[in-house]
This record gives sequence, structure tokens and C-alpha cells, in this order.
Amino acid sequence: MGVETRVIGTFGYLAPEYAQSGQITEKADVYSFGVVLVELVTGRKAVDINRPKGQQFLTEWARPFLEEDAIDELIDPRLRDRYCKNEVYCMLHAANLCIRRDPNSRPRMSHVLRILEGDMVVELGSVTAPSSDSGSRSWRMLNEQQHYQDYSSPAQQDSQRAVEGKRSYNALRASWDRDK
Repeated sequence: MGVETRVIGTFGYLAPEYAQSGQITEKADVYSFGVVLVELVTGRKAVDINRPKGQQFLTEWARPFLEEDAIDELIDPRLRDRYCKNEVYCMLHAANLCIRRDPNSRPRMSHVLRILEGDMVVELGSVTAPSSDSGSRSWRMLNEQQHYQDYSSPAQQDSQRAVEGKRSYNALRASWDRDK
């Protein structure tokens, strides 16, 4: 159920349906959270009138890159290569789901949280909850191991990434393709 009120909020974070109707729902909050996720990865503001036309509204600029999996175009260049690719991929996957135009196709926040915490298990191209705690722990361990690899020596990174990192990244990517 939604609550009708006059529209109050920061432009750029407002879900399109809320900006148009003033009706607030859980899905409007999900949209706003997705905008924050995109801000974190890109280092850009939700609205920046100093940018060229087509780049002033973060979600409108980012959406095509998210839909095309053009992750490198979205990452804040100031990060260079100092980030965990799997974590950024999880953030962008969650953001892509959150900023969908249709509020009914946005996930619940509990689903978003599970994506970000690494509690979602990728099975045959779909994201599902783990069947047991051990599944959840193994997924988290894989993510943590990837995180620490990103800050180890290049030689250590190459050998470990070839096994765990590539597998988990490809699994997440397959999941993202399914959710489009």
C-alpha cells in the first residue's frame, strides 16, 4: 500500500512514480537506494547540471551502461584498479535492479541486502537463496577471498584469481543477464 502526500525529497533520488504521483511505496525507497549505489561506484552526484546534456541525471546516464554490462565505463576513474571486481559487480547488479523504471520489477530491500552481503547463490543462471548456512558461508568466503586477493601481490593474484575470481565473476554476470 502506498501513502499519498505532497512530493518532498531530493531530486535525483526520487523514484519516477513518486515524483509524478506523490505516492510513496517501499519500491520508491528501493529506487533511491539504487541511486546511492550508483553514486558510490561512479563517484558522481545524482544530479549535476554542470555535466553535458544526457549526463546530468545519474540514473539516465548510467542505465545504458548497466544494461550493456559496460562496468568499466561506470567505475570512478579515481579508483584505478584498487577495488574488488566482484564487490563492484554485486553493487552494480543490485543498483541495476533497484533503478528499474517499473516499480513492480524492482526487488525488495531484503533481496538487495542479500545480493550485497553475498548471501545469494548463483545456480544455473539464477540468483536464489542458499539452501543451508554452509552455502551462504562458502559464498561469503569466496567473496572475502577475492577481496583479499585484490590487495595481495600481483603474482599471488594471478594464480588465485584464475580459479576462484573468474568463476564467481562469471556466475554473477550470468545472473545479471538473467535479471535484465
